[in-house]
Amino acid sequence: MNKRKFFWALGILLLAIFLTGSWSIFAVELTPESQYLSKISLCKDVEEKNPIFETTSFSIWDEKIVCWLRFNYSSLEPFLITWEWEDPHGKIYHIGELEMEPGNYQNYRSWYWIGIRDRYAINIPGDWKVRVYIDDILVAVKNFTLT
Repeated sequence: MNKRKFFWALGILLLAIFLTGSWSIFAVELTPESQYLSKISLCKDVEEKNPIFETTSFSIWDEKIVCWLRFNYSSLEPFLITWEWEDPHGKIYHIGELEMEPGNYQNYRSWYWIGIRDRYAINIPGDWKVRVYIDDILVAVKNFTLT
């Protein structure tokens, strides 16, 4: 890409951010411990261990909200991956845990979801958060909207 096209693309991106008044398209808080994460994504489903329909905006008509991650982590003892789902009122809606065996995990993919359609979550629209922990270490906070 030549410089002119690059600066046009950058200008359009900055204009879009300015017009929406939000940096929410970059709505992930990484922690100092995020070196364990290769990627984190919110999506509507997973296919062949990869996220599909990635988004931060979900509808009450969607079946579920999936928080998918790829990480690198080594442990000599069993450990937990925890997804803590917080509703717009700041209350913990659900906590999901996956117990992992000891080992050296490289580019390991895992995910957890909460149901939307036909679940209580449809009654709580607004701005939500999901916090992800690996072995009790907060590695990311991802924001999303349920409308």
